[in-house]
Amino acid sequence: MYHLAVAGEWEAAVASGTDYRRSTLGASLDEVGFIHCSFGGQVQRTADLFYRGRSDVVLLTIDPSRLRAEVRVENLDGGGDLVPHIYGPLPIGAVVRLDPVGVDRDGGLGVGPLVDEG
Repeated sequence: MYHLAVAGEWEAAVASGTDYRRSTLGASLDEVGFIHCSFGGQVQRTADLFYRGRSDVVLLTIDPSRLRAEVRVENLDGGGDLVPHIYGPLPIGAVVRLDPVGVDRDGGLGVGPLVDEG
């Protein structure tokens, strides 16, 4: 399971020793009620839709077994694509890998090589 984060927001959580509480770009867990995540085959689309052109993005690889909060695989937008949502804070220790995400000349983020598509 994956989450795209703004590097500074992730680093602030790590530095403070608290759980990560950002839902998505520009929105907190408290505002939205959950943290948006993706499965491997969904990360590139999320990057293209919401983070295009940003050079301050990191990809968090999350081990769901290390979460304290419920994970729901759902679609709240009415489409057919199911995505994981964490209904609570993300413990720093649940992130098992952190990768900076590069940006190509056209503004696309290169997450493909960083994810397991399975």
